[in-house]
Amino acid sequence: MSRTLSNALSACLIGAGACVWAFAGRPLVVKPELNAPLNPLGINGSPYGEVFAMAMQGPIETYFHGTAGGDHDHDAKAAAHKDASEKSVAKPPASLENRFENLLTSLENVSEVRTNPKAANEAHKRYIRRQIEDKLRFAYQLDPSHYANYNSLHLFLTESQMGTRPELTPSAAKLAEDTIQYCLKQENDPRPALTAAAAASNILELMFNNYRGEHPTFTIPQMKQYLALLDHCMNRYVTIAQQWERTKNWELLSPQRITECDERFTFLCRIRESCSETIARFEGQSHEPQAFN
Repeated sequence: MSRTLSNALSACLIGAGACVWAFAGRPLVVKPELNAPLNPLGINGSPYGEVFAMAMQGPIETYFHGTAGGDHDHDAKAAAHKDASEKSVAKPPASLENRFENLLTSLENVSEVRTNPKAANEAHKRYIRRQIEDKLRFAYQLDPSHYANYNSLHLFLTESQMGTRPELTPSAAKLAEDTIQYCLKQENDPRPALTAAAAASNILELMFNNYRGEHPTFTIPQMKQYLALLDHCMNRYVTIAQQWERTKNWELLSPQRITECDERFTFLCRIRESCSETIARFEGQSHEPQAFN
């Protein structure tokens, strides 16, 4: 068999295989239940994802300042740079190393400075808010147990002036439920339990707001159920934190991270007491509104 005929036969077989694959694989492609979330290289939920989630905090903060008060920030930064330049005149000449460091700092600041003298219009602000929301969701997917990233995304889904999608409350409730399930599976680190507790408190807040409406869909027993879940998350944090004290795992964290955990635990304890008082006040009312399920 000649080389040309062999190549032609191979091409025909490859083409026929591609056609068969296209027709046979189409039923699988069109089934939504078979769509898997993208997780390139298995980063989402991995230790690498946790590091990337923390690294996302800086870029998100930079974008956020561009949505509100950006012009005032720009003017303040310009004034600060002006004052610094005026004061630097009286200072002795800096060394070559210091000048190089100043150059790097100025280059980093320039990347964040707005050069447009006109204020951002509403369409531009909405675009930036959408970018923030997408980045927050991406950071959350990297590490669903990250306390700050979860709460930031929850805020964007519940505050209409920040969020850009019309799903708001239902999406926020699902986010909280998914976060609780994920965090309670983490058994070797106390910090996810704090994130789960925050998610439980957010669900309670959604219930309270719904209960105050004309047609509530949640009942007081349901609120008590999530208050018990909040207590479970807090107790879980205490238990694993005590284990870390015995194994000296806390010493592996920086003092700043340890302080964050202490402050978040104290804050959630106050939130828990506030939720308990709110439920007691609802329960003490003359009658409980009928739930519409």
